Amino acid sequence: MTDFLYQAEAVVTDYWRGRLAEHCAGGRALPRITHMAFGDGGHAGAAARPAPANRTALYSERLRVPIASLTLPVPTEALAIAELVAADAPAGMAFSEAGLIDAEGGLVAYRTMAPKVVDAGEVYEVRIKPRF
Repeated sequence: MTDFLYQAEAVVTDYWRGRLAEHCAGGRALPRITHMAFGDGGHAGAAARPAPANRTALYSERLRVPIASLTLPVPTEALAIAELVAADAPAGMAFSEAGLIDAEGGLVAYRTMAPKVVDAGEVYEVRIKPRF
């Protein structure tokens, strides 16, 4: 059972745009999106840090979880859904950034947000929709 649902758009990274272009030009296949990473570096004081397309990693990754499901990118739905179970997170973690990670470890899409405190015993469903 999900105690908390968070859905947000994320910036598609330059890495992933390059992989898409390479794939379209007949290059290698795209790696699957396999994980969602969470970190606590998306905020500096009261302000959100920027989420530029040239990011290659989270500011401060603390946890990486397998993607629970992927859906087709429909304008009203998320592409990737992950469940963040409080028991898996570092005690008292307040995540303020999330990213989609492919099978090769590349950052596909990235988002910063107001810190969300992970409370003991809760399950968070996080949905990310890359903004193309």
